[in-house]
Amino acid sequence: MGKLVTVSAKVGEELKRRADELRINISALVRRALEDEIKSMELQSVVETLKEEIKTAPELPEGTIVSIIRGIREGRTFVG
Repeated sequence: MGKLVTVSAKVGEELKRRADELRINISALVRRALEDEIKSMELQSVVETLKEEIKTAPELPEGTIVSIIRGIREGRTFVG
């Protein structure tokens, strides 16, 4: 996992009390939530980059995609 650092957040007493009552492992929850958010934002970045790439990509001649799909269905391989 590498070197660990401390991340802190302030929460209300009631929220902390309820989390303790429910035996919620706050450290694990925060770690998992942060990992999920990072993955989500990285994916969003990749999607945005792909959208920009698609905008600048040249158009394919009509029928190209249909031809590729038919080739795949018939067991041929496509080499672009």
